[in-house]
Amino acid sequence: MFDEVIDKILSAINENENFSETYPKFSGEGYRAHRIDINNFHEIKKITSDKKIAFIDGGNAEIIGSANFSLNLIRVCYVIYQNNRKIKAKKFEILAFTKAINENDEICFKTAFFNINNNLKLDEISFSSLDHTLMHGVNRAEITNVANAIRRFAELKLAKYVADNRISDFIVLDGNLQCTLTNESAYLNELYESCEQNNVVLSALSKTNSLFTENGNLLSAVLSSIGSPDSWLYYPIVDIENHNHKAEMFFAKFHEKSRHVFRFEIFNIQKNKAEEAISMLAANSTDPIFIGYPYGLVEADRTARVSNNEKESLKTMLLVKLRNKNIEKYLSAVNAHEILDRISF
Repeated sequence: MFDEVIDKILSAINENENFSETYPKFSGEGYRAHRIDINNFHEIKKITSDKKIAFIDGGNAEIIGSANFSLNLIRVCYVIYQNNRKIKAKKFEILAFTKAINENDEICFKTAFFNINNNLKLDEISFSSLDHTLMHGVNRAEITNVANAIRRFAELKLAKYVADNRISDFIVLDGNLQCTLTNESAYLNELYESCEQNNVVLSALSKTNSLFTENGNLLSAVLSSIGSPDSWLYYPIVDIENHNHKAEMFFAKFHEKSRHVFRFEIFNIQKNKAEEAISMLAANSTDPIFIGYPYGLVEADRTARVSNNEKESLKTMLLVKLRNKNIEKYLSAVNAHEILDRISF
């Protein structure tokens, strides 16, 4: 049976492996794709630089919640590298309490913040439960989806803090520079303005990407197949004229021994700094723990991640404080799945 499944998978993959005369496929308006061309591969130049580069990432975990409220720990951090050495790191933590309310005869999710350390100055945020940027399918968004949006806003707010205070010459976000969430453009536009005023280069690197070619293949897989075995950058890919995506896009293989190709974006008015930024990232991508991926982002991910032990410790402390406070009827609405998980073991 499995031989048949394997043959089917290989057949499906091979059907798409026609790499000639194909274009990347972009959804939405304002994207003019360039045909994939072997001449668009370029060597990553080694540029000597003693400039500082800040890697920014975030993590979050729900501490306690039900269908109508959710308390999340959100942690964001920056890690600064110079001459490929970590020189500074700082993390910021907030508790975000989201509750369902009736606002203009509609169910909305409103979030208030409680700073644990290092105030990020996030204002109260409200999302409609029918916000299409949070929904999955046609169902009302779940309240837990709000935390991921808030984490993204916190990362952008932290990046602005780095730019405002000129802590670093370059910023690398985990992800991309495209606005996909309601209200995200306000945070990104403030960040763009600060980076432009303070001469700080803003960029982003995606760990994963789902960009396709017009024949349904994965763009990164196509570039990996036709690119050289050495490290390289690929450009141009697309002309972007979308006010929600102020970026120049590249793909890059940062190390010759890497099997990974990453999507890299830079604030479009700073595209003349792209080669320098990519050179710095390549120099930071030599650690065997994840060769070909900037170690600064590995470090930022590790610093920002909320462990299960931390989550359970905070949850236990809160439940002790909340006992006899009549919240069990709310928690029981969502914990049936946890009970089934325990029964399965």
